[in-house]
Amino acid sequence: MSNVNLITTCTNGKNSDGKAILSLARYTSGQTPSNVLVNSWCNALNESLKTSATVCAVDLYKGGHWATAKEILKSYHVDLWVVSAGLGLLHYTDQVVPYKATFAIGYDESIPLYSREYVGKSFHRTWWKELTERSPFISEHPSSIKNLMKKNKEHYYIICGSPDYINAIELDIINGLEYLIDSKKQLLIITSKVINDRLMNYLFKTNHDMAQWLKCNMLMLNVSMAKHIIREFTERGLDNLSDFSQRLSTELNELPAREVKKGIRRSSEEVELYILKILQHQPSISATQALREFRDSGNSFEEKRFRVIFKGLTGSKA
Repeated sequence: MSNVNLITTCTNGKNSDGKAILSLARYTSGQTPSNVLVNSWCNALNESLKTSATVCAVDLYKGGHWATAKEILKSYHVDLWVVSAGLGLLHYTDQVVPYKATFAIGYDESIPLYSREYVGKSFHRTWWKELTERSPFISEHPSSIKNLMKKNKEHYYIICGSPDYINAIELDIINGLEYLIDSKKQLLIITSKVINDRLMNYLFKTNHDMAQWLKCNMLMLNVSMAKHIIREFTERGLDNLSDFSQRLSTELNELPAREVKKGIRRSSEEVELYILKILQHQPSISATQALREFRDSGNSFEEKRFRVIFKGLTGSKA
């Protein structure tokens, strides 16, 4: 069987170890025009790679999502790639600089939408295209999914990530389809929402019931499903991702309805202790992610009050 490429998203949590952090927030204040932002960020990135201490990409990211991705890399015959909102398409061996940039909405480091110029989140696709074309790693490996598929026409591609990230790379994926020998057999996209119509035939749509079946939280759902699919696909020597994913989807849809358990109501003091504990392991976690993990762990607390406590402890935007 040909190689499997696992392409997954970067994580908010990163191991900077005291190294300088390149943050997009520094360049997005005020009314920075979109072309100026792209140029400023790419120039700063190239300069930082020349002058700052670097870290291997596989060691940069942290949290449950990335730990699962590394488990897959260690356990199965796969090549691991990262969809990075700040650096473009990374190979896990790339030497990179710590950074803060995300396609998720609502953070200081979020890629702007430029709603006056672009419809919806379409600027994120423009941003991704610019990153891939200006990648500092372009001479070392394919810097776009299209070029990766063009170089390795017979390989399999499992792409998993949040809808925000899949949206940003969808045109890159579409442009690579023509190079695959049999795209239906070779490509699978794992995410939790409906995607571009031209990619719907490759979608494996995840949901909360699957998280319960996999015994993981929602933040780890897509990569955990990728792990399950890669294990079954490789150990059984299969050669058609579409057929296997359709059978798996049918099996999962026939599972008994999920038992909905009411979360245990927690006090403000208990919530504060929970947040402090999770910040020790994931210092860059957002209020939304922390609340999701809190509730996935069987707890209950009013969202607005949770965010107020989180903001008080971190000084960040709730």
